[in-house]
Amino acid sequence: MSSVKQSGRKREVNEIVTLLRAAEVGRLMLGELERPMKRIDYDEYLAKPRREIQTQRAVVRDHLRGEIAKFCQNNFGNIKPVDLARLYEPLYVRGSIWRLPLIEFAAQLGQPKEGVLRGAPLHSTITLSPWGLQTEYPEMHLVKDLAVAFNSIVAIEDELGEYKNIPWHKAKEEKTRNKVANLQRLAAFHSRMCVLSCFNLAEAYINGIAWECVQTNDISALSKTKQKILTEGQASILDKLVRIPEIVVGRTPGPLEKDNEPLVTFRDTIKPFRDSIVHASPFAAPERFGGYEKLSKIYELNYDTVQQTVEMTLTIIGMVHRFIGGSEQLPEWVPKRNDDGTFLIDKY
Repeated sequence: MSSVKQSGRKREVNEIVTLLRAAEVGRLMLGELERPMKRIDYDEYLAKPRREIQTQRAVVRDHLRGEIAKFCQNNFGNIKPVDLARLYEPLYVRGSIWRLPLIEFAAQLGQPKEGVLRGAPLHSTITLSPWGLQTEYPEMHLVKDLAVAFNSIVAIEDELGEYKNIPWHKAKEEKTRNKVANLQRLAAFHSRMCVLSCFNLAEAYINGIAWECVQTNDISALSKTKQKILTEGQASILDKLVRIPEIVVGRTPGPLEKDNEPLVTFRDTIKPFRDSIVHASPFAAPERFGGYEKLSKIYELNYDTVQQTVEMTLTIIGMVHRFIGGSEQLPEWVPKRNDDGTFLIDKY
């Protein structure tokens, strides 16, 4: 076979394999594969008769080239099928499942268009699998923890309401007493988890903003104090909530002030309840804890406090989100809510 024909054969096979691999990767990202990725081998196609190769090339051109170009344009903007095809081998050798940081994913393929990742922050992890392209990040998990816990509390409180007006002699009957006791245990558990999730979510959110600032900006011109707040993570949560938005945007004052709402409630209500759970101790030192017995907060936690904690946490996140350039009231990863305050989490 002449070198010209051989060269032409290789170009044709390379086009076939590139388009088939790009299509396989694209369908995986869309969650359209009902199986692991199939093997698409260059040498296998190269060994076929020239006529069969040319026929195959015509087929993939007609049926795949436009589809792949549309996928690239809709989701990534300026990438080409060959860029998509490069992900085939690392995906195939990993059994069609690959987890990698968003920054690494963007470096290998290209930054997804706005909206594709549904507001996922820069520190997200990308998972490619037959389930499709999915994102994962701390805020996603913690806001769902908050939502599940709060929804559970609302449901339990509604159920407990059925027992509030029954006579004492009925309430003390063993069956009723056991039922109420179990509901109260569940309410107490979910209340504690909700408060912890709120506090952890606020901290994860502000830490993520600081990390993204460090990754996308040269911070060497900032003062040592500002650099430490962004990079070392040793400042108090209150200091972070006040200072990090100011540093990131380069404007003062920021959206939050320690002695104004909603940080006053966060400082005087949410944080003490959280501290009493995380750092539970029978040692009394009210002079260190705002004049209260630390353990008392565990016992005093109730439905009203949990509601207030959820509202204030989302208010804080929303204020920061809008200050740093968010166009909506809250980040996209925060679930929408029903009229009773419960969260719509089935779609998230």
